[in-house]
Amino acid sequence: MNKDLLFALIQNPNLIPGIYNYCDGWCERCKFNANCLNYKMMEEGVPDLKSTEHDTEAEASSAMENLDEMFQLSMELLNQAAKDLGMELPKQTEEFNAEEEEEKDELIFKGQIMMQADKYSELVDSWFADFETLLYVDSHSLKEIFDFKEEDEMSAAESMVFDKSEIIRWFQFIIPSKLFRALRSKANTEETGNEFYAHDSVASAKVALISIDNSIDAWTTYMNQFPGVEDRLLPILLLLSGLRTLTEDAFPGARDFVRPGFDI
Repeated sequence: MNKDLLFALIQNPNLIPGIYNYCDGWCERCKFNANCLNYKMMEEGVPDLKSTEHDTEAEASSAMENLDEMFQLSMELLNQAAKDLGMELPKQTEEFNAEEEEEKDELIFKGQIMMQADKYSELVDSWFADFETLLYVDSHSLKEIFDFKEEDEMSAAESMVFDKSEIIRWFQFIIPSKLFRALRSKANTEETGNEFYAHDSVASAKVALISIDNSIDAWTTYMNQFPGVEDRLLPILLLLSGLRTLTEDAFPGARDFVRPGFDI
């Protein structure tokens, strides 16, 4: 995809500016695909940077120049989006210290919210590893449903379980990633006072909270479907519920944040 095509995509009047900034990344299930620049860019494809023995030096150089142009245009768009919100993007200073930034990240990872989020991801893996072959819907184990059945071949019960499983698995890693972004931006806000970081912090926390809500709903459905394993499901639900409370306390304005497209 070249710069001219990207610019043409941007001119689409149906696009919702910034809708891709605070979504859950699940394009397949998003009803705003037609309104999302990121999705349109993925449809068109991105430059292939893998060189082959048949590439000429001129072709490789052209691909890199094309990518540079797109990065520059993307930064221009991001700066414009920030200005539309009455903000300025934070600028990296000459005093930027990568080692210090890594130490700040490490502190966040060692905090209660991230430790609980990471623990949840581990519990999800453990639960599926222990029960995929033991729990049945109709005459098929969970593993058989996940690995061998096409969705149009599933019964209503199997389709429901498959859907909830996909939700659990998708948000398993979205939750910690969005929480880390929210916490990092919150720390940057306290350090710099930049409004963009404050905006990013509560918006990312909202995505994390919605992801937690969806996961709790999916696990609750699982508990109703498989009452024999309540003892293993309750700790997961309690952990998620506690994580939701911690997040709401840390980001009191997150629930009220209005995301472009999704909340208006």
